[in-house]
Amino acid sequence: MDKVRVLFLAGVDADNTNAQSLNVREIVLRLDPERFHSTVLYEREPDSRLKNRPGIRLLQLPARNKTSRILREMLAAYDIVAYMDYSPASYVFLHLPRILRRAKAVMHREGSGKLTNPSRLLRLLADGVVPRCDVYTAITEFVAQEFQRSAQKRASHILPVGVETSLFTPPAERTNRVPVVLFAGTVIEPKGPQHVVDAAARFPDATFRIVGAGRGGFEEVLRAKIAQLGLKTITLDGPKTQLQLLEIMRQSDIFLLPSRTEGIPKVSLEAGATGLPCIVFRDYETPSVVDGVTGFQVGTIEEMMQVLGKLIADRTLRQRMGAAAREHVKKFDWDLVSRKWQSAYLEIAGAR
Repeated sequence: MDKVRVLFLAGVDADNTNAQSLNVREIVLRLDPERFHSTVLYEREPDSRLKNRPGIRLLQLPARNKTSRILREMLAAYDIVAYMDYSPASYVFLHLPRILRRAKAVMHREGSGKLTNPSRLLRLLADGVVPRCDVYTAITEFVAQEFQRSAQKRASHILPVGVETSLFTPPAERTNRVPVVLFAGTVIEPKGPQHVVDAAARFPDATFRIVGAGRGGFEEVLRAKIAQLGLKTITLDGPKTQLQLLEIMRQSDIFLLPSRTEGIPKVSLEAGATGLPCIVFRDYETPSVVDGVTGFQVGTIEEMMQVLGKLIADRTLRQRMGAAAREHVKKFDWDLVSRKWQSAYLEIAGAR
């Protein structure tokens, strides 16, 4: 049997903390090299785990003319081009005559897909890419249903993301005298870090940390708000590596994610694996948090504040929910989840 050849469009640079980049690395590391040959892209330095691995080809992109190089690769002898994105290369590829492109274009929907204040170019690319892909997958049943309503496209497979539970583990004991509330994610308005600042103002008996790279200058907006409120119990820590984030999670007591447009937030799996109770919004019905058991799924900012206050005040509740979270996310271990991806890719490649 010929190997299934897959080109992944998400970059795998070692310093790339984007969720899609992290997911692709875990997937390709677990695809059976006897059945798959994966090509992954990088610009500077790839994740060292991918080097000299059977079934994995690392392709460095040039500093200039990236679009033409990616497009040329997409037109090579692949069965699947995975993680289709809103790039010029994807747009051109999908508008070529079908006879010129052998590979099946697969779009993985990991959230609502709603664009926040998109430029005219980004809107053009999205409108030209989404309807023309050959196969669609969704991270959860909820995302699949939302996608079918908004784009009239059906997801053929539900492919969740995972967490490496052997790496993300709880500390031996949490001993903070003052509870530490953690937010981790891109520091932009849709992710809700501004509500973390409001929580810090409301709960002076806790410490708050915002971890993640800023975009569009929103971190400066937060700094100005923190200064205006005179808050001394909150820090903006900037972007961190996976290992650094792991240590920060072990040093924290509660994970807070006020975002309203997710699928399965990768950070909620990582937080749960380290024994943190999580507060998320029920807007996207994530299976990573069991409401009232491993944390809380809330509907409003005020409800978020109320359950956060409960967790800050009750160490026993934090411990009980954190232990339940650790057990719950074991079903999302990458070694289990990746089997679904492998089966889906075999099915997609075979349905020619």
